[in-house]
Amino acid sequence: MTIYILNNDHGRSAEEIIDNEILSLNRVKQRRHELWILTCYVDFGILEEYVEHLLKRIRITDVYLTFNFSEIYKDGPKNTAKKLREITSRLKNKSVNFQWRALASSKLVHAKGYALIQRSNGAVSGGIVLTTSANFTTPGFKGENVEIGYLSTKKKDINDFEKTYDYLWESLGKDIESAVFKQEKYLLQYALLSSGLFLHKWSGSLSQHLGIKYKLTPLAKEKGAIAPELAAVGFEAGDTFTRQVLNMSELPAKDIPSSFIKQFTIETYWGRWCPLDAWNALSTSFEGAGQFIKEFEIATIESTLIDASEKALAVQNDLVAKGLIKPVNENHLENWVARIMELRSNRRRLERFYIGYEAHELPYTIDQKAEIEELFDSLMEAVELSKSTNVAKKKIIAAMTKANPNVLALSNEQIQRVREMSRSA
Repeated sequence: MTIYILNNDHGRSAEEIIDNEILSLNRVKQRRHELWILTCYVDFGILEEYVEHLLKRIRITDVYLTFNFSEIYKDGPKNTAKKLREITSRLKNKSVNFQWRALASSKLVHAKGYALIQRSNGAVSGGIVLTTSANFTTPGFKGENVEIGYLSTKKKDINDFEKTYDYLWESLGKDIESAVFKQEKYLLQYALLSSGLFLHKWSGSLSQHLGIKYKLTPLAKEKGAIAPELAAVGFEAGDTFTRQVLNMSELPAKDIPSSFIKQFTIETYWGRWCPLDAWNALSTSFEGAGQFIKEFEIATIESTLIDASEKALAVQNDLVAKGLIKPVNENHLENWVARIMELRSNRRRLERFYIGYEAHELPYTIDQKAEIEELFDSLMEAVELSKSTNVAKKKIIAAMTKANPNVLALSNEQIQRVREMSRSA
């Protein structure tokens, strides 16, 4: 029995451990080898790369992959199935049979293990098995994370792994079809929520994020909402008092059409749920965000920020001396420059400034059952209480009735409708 640390800096990756052990196998070019992968999280992108790597060293005839069911929602059930079909086809062209199953449970199927099994006349003749904490992802399998694993070449361990794998395959394996959702109401709820995005209306202003924040003294507050001396040097009132030193008045802006919000979203306590197809169709109109970001970057180059901070220091010292703002630490303006520099590199936040909304994926994982059910109840309550039925609500009702998340997909006509809304906004 050998237990390894699986990490590039403190040991070797799971991939490298298996590679090194291949040297101990007999007749690797003649005998059939099967690659068995059991993982919770999966990166489909490294599968073919790894099989190609193995084919240069041994004869691979079969690849089996199992992963946690919720992984299909990273790209959606349809896209995941399409991706796996394409992998199947490409591996078939290399004379490799590929089969996969998504394993469904009310909690995570969290097991991880890898095996290379040699066969002779249908029976196990040798091989390698690694049971580990490492997922079949780049961080887990390729040694970025710190993982541990038990490696064995004993036939008994290989047979035990195969037997356990077969049991999970048969007892938890599910097709990505409506049958699973008819049997598993909770999985359907999770699937529907995961097949959309949650839109959060941003109620702030760009100037509040760009301004230099200060606390006012009692003397300043006695002079009204904003003391004339403060207004004269660019102070604005808001949740906090900020002084504006950057000119952003010329930046373009675009709002999401109110007609889109009314027709393609449903209110929940976490934001407005929107089918992924609808958001993707709308987001094609956000091309102007690129121009917004470009102009923002031009207006906030480091030399401009440093020049603004140097000028702001003189004003800051004067206002402190006059007793209008409270003293700040010596790094106050340096921190402001650093904050704006971080903001200019955060494309997602800058897009939010442009469109007025931010789109978030479902914030819960499949094992957070109470939170998922509460959020789904919030969605369905909005559907049931609404006097009118919009496109998103019709989609949810149909998907629930047919127990099929694929029903959420928009028709070509509906996608065109979204694009027309965008152009007319």
